[in-house]
Amino acid sequence: MIVAFRRRILDRFVLRPTRNELDIGSKQRRWFQSGRHRDEYFVSETTPSESNDSWGGPELLVIKFPGTAGRAERATGWPGQLLENVHVRLCTWNAPGYGRSTGRASLSNIPARARPFVSHLLDQIDPKRTRVWLTGNSLGCATATYLASEFGDRLSGLILRNPPPLIETVKGVADRYPMGRLAHAIAESLPPEMNLHQSAPKVTVPTVMLQSELDELVPPELQEGVFDRLPDPKRRVLLKGIGHAGLINEDHQQDVDEVIGWLWQQSR
Repeated sequence: MIVAFRRRILDRFVLRPTRNELDIGSKQRRWFQSGRHRDEYFVSETTPSESNDSWGGPELLVIKFPGTAGRAERATGWPGQLLENVHVRLCTWNAPGYGRSTGRASLSNIPARARPFVSHLLDQIDPKRTRVWLTGNSLGCATATYLASEFGDRLSGLILRNPPPLIETVKGVADRYPMGRLAHAIAESLPPEMNLHQSAPKVTVPTVMLQSELDELVPPELQEGVFDRLPDPKRRVLLKGIGHAGLINEDHQQDVDEVIGWLWQQSR
């Protein structure tokens, strides 16, 4: 009972779910039914004029997991547009409690619902023709890394942007306030599936990590602790001059292009 109560409080600390209607642009809204729950996700395609594969389906499936205040409706075509002459399909998931995905937003519900969702997408492809990457932004890194540890033999790569080890991150934020140490026990109630320190060493696919130099939410030393736990092969890019939510700009583009190209070569 105490752990369940603490986890409820932790959910309130960490998650920022919204359900308002958002413009989806040219993306397609799709649904995945799992038991009594329904997950909403959005699909877009990056189809080149020329491709090395003539079979017609995607050569790369990218499954994306947004951050704590993120929504699948706002997902971009990144990193698909960085791969020339590659047919990329991007599927971005709304976690429980976000958008039209049913259920309560909670750190326990996220891995429990994400696992069958990813399994469903993997069952739809031909593994001999389609490579699969998982990508996570901020909180989504915990989800993507857990899933990479579970489905490693069916995946080809993992991309993480500002991964937060949640226990240490919550404690760090709490310590900025009077009596912040009272929140430490709440942070320790984190479900193990969302603990990057536990899941990162179990990853068996090549990994790229993008790290904001001036991240005010997840300090670089915490991100480096995650990177150190990831097995090789792995690559890291320091995004100089930007904070946690900063945008990749032309100063970073060459390094980002290089690591995405590296990951594609590793995948093939």
